[in-house]
Amino acid sequence: MNKVEQISNAIEDDIRQCRWLPGNKLPGQLTLMKRFGVSRTCLREAITTLEMKGLITTRHGSGCYVNNLFEFQFTEPMSGIELNSVALQLSIMETRLVLEGEAVKYACERATDDELLTIADAYKAMIKRRGNALQKAKADVNFHMLIAESCHSLIVVSLSQVFYAQFFNAIYGTLYSVAGHDLTLSEEVSAAIRRQHQAIYEAVMIRDGIAAKAAAQEHILYSMSLLKNRI
Repeated sequence: MNKVEQISNAIEDDIRQCRWLPGNKLPGQLTLMKRFGVSRTCLREAITTLEMKGLITTRHGSGCYVNNLFEFQFTEPMSGIELNSVALQLSIMETRLVLEGEAVKYACERATDDELLTIADAYKAMIKRRGNALQKAKADVNFHMLIAESCHSLIVVSLSQVFYAQFFNAIYGTLYSVAGHDLTLSEEVSAAIRRQHQAIYEAVMIRDGIAAKAAAQEHILYSMSLLKNRI
């Protein structure tokens, strides 16, 4: 294996282990040259190899950025699909049941201590969040996204990023009902969601993957039960 292959493989391993998340900028050329002890030409060849694999994109005058593996599959608008339909929302929830259950389990196993602190900060900010329901919903999805990003699986992180972005309205349309220009939750539903989030948070903080997965899936199943009651 030559030097270019060694460098490209090392950076690829870092990307696949989510040292840099999709959308993140790689360290600058000088930093990488120093890390690997190579010339600029050698580094550029390694970067080109990674670009050809679709793992990174170089933006002129800005740097190199990690690609989301599924972004291009989700760029086209979903015409002809009613995002507020109960059938689609149930399908989305079934996907979340699998995706978030596994993500939180692996986050318990793989998250760094710093990542756990970030999740804790997001949880505390979420439960203190004031304002309209849209702001609360964004804080909610940020909490779940940070857990996904801490599972150190490039596929799970990439899928979570595009999934939450594409189906945000459908996901939170499951819980929120339109009231004028705002969205509101009943106190009963709000209290249940707070308990579910607390259970997820507490399990993650002690790295109990089994309990965390069960809590995450209970959270999704509760949302699904609300949907089914509308049918």
